[in-house]
Amino acid sequence: MHIDTFKQHFNAMDDQRQSAKVTYPLFDVLFASLCAVIAGAKGWFDIREYILGHR
Repeated sequence: MHIDTFKQHFNAMDDQRQSAKVTYPLFDVLFASLCAVIAGAKGWFDIREYILGHR
């Protein structure tokens, strides 16, 4: 599946976060989390470690 297809699906979601507290776009957070889980992440710590290792 192409990344543009993922963007279409994720961009259809409303971002309910407070705009003053947003550091990263919602798509970036969701896509990075999805990649981490596919790579074997079991929780938030693993997701964070995956993302920090793939900057």
